[in-house]
Amino acid sequence: MTALIAVSALFASSYYTWWRPGAESPQEGAAIDIAVLFLKNGPTFKFDGITDSIKVVEVLRARTPTPTWLVMIDFECSHVGYGDREGQFLAQVITPHSISVTVEESLVIDAVIDNAWDEITQEELYKSEIITPEYAKDKAIEYILSNYPDVAGVPLPEFWTSEMLTTPGLIGVSTWQFVGEGWEVNVSFPVVMEPDYDVTVRHAGDVSFTWKGKVDKSSNVEEERTSLESKFVSAQDARDLVVEYLIATEKHLMDSEPPMEWDTEVLQKPNVAGHISLRFTGDGWSVTVSNAVVQKPVYQIELEYIGEVSFSWTGTVDQDRLINEDG
Repeated sequence: MTALIAVSALFASSYYTWWRPGAESPQEGAAIDIAVLFLKNGPTFKFDGITDSIKVVEVLRARTPTPTWLVMIDFECSHVGYGDREGQFLAQVITPHSISVTVEESLVIDAVIDNAWDEITQEELYKSEIITPEYAKDKAIEYILSNYPDVAGVPLPEFWTSEMLTTPGLIGVSTWQFVGEGWEVNVSFPVVMEPDYDVTVRHAGDVSFTWKGKVDKSSNVEEERTSLESKFVSAQDARDLVVEYLIATEKHLMDSEPPMEWDTEVLQKPNVAGHISLRFTGDGWSVTVSNAVVQKPVYQIELEYIGEVSFSWTGTVDQDRLINEDG
């Protein structure tokens, strides 16, 4: 969302002349307290904000008769997105944000997150409806993390380096390349007023994959191809290992078959930062797989089977494919 430009933030910066005061005054301290309290009670942070991540990074004073302060705060959430995201399918990944809060006397009159989201009106902010290559990159990665839970633990770069690449033989087409911490994203587009973007995402490391798709002028993402090469035990692997193990070792289940297809449900845990749970169901089986969002997790398994017999089991599966039964 870094490509979006907040209208209200631009308005505020042009309307006021800001300056940095010296030692913290009682008024400045009160403005900071008001801004932090506003952040904590706002829908974005209240949904899944991480309290220990809050950091006031800068405080500016307006040259106006009415005491007005601009308080800039960095913070983190445990999911992507803004506002109250209850019921949405979200990538559970630590997401850094920055909010600019304008406090006039004791009132918050403006609050913008990442120059993209108005925390007061709960709306995205655009100066222009034209999206940028950087925004297309972010939308593609957001799509990948939301639709492939197994890669949700792959860390995003704290900083990206970018450069314009020439595209031989294609007149009027530009390509931007973004690189950082194992990620490489190429965004190609025709040089027109409102382009659609062709995006290729590659990641190298313990989790290697290539994704290709499009981000259109309306911010819609369409996947063309993905190749996920997992060098680690995934949640689906852990599920299958346990089911196969139980069918082979439990005499009551020896005549049972695993489902040909599983239905998958993401169980949201907004109050448990850095964890994700998936529930797989089919043909009488219900397997819930929970894990910390790290690159090589240990999976906690809760399994129930209802068929000719009823059976339940809990245990873990680690990255060496070792199965341990609880108790």
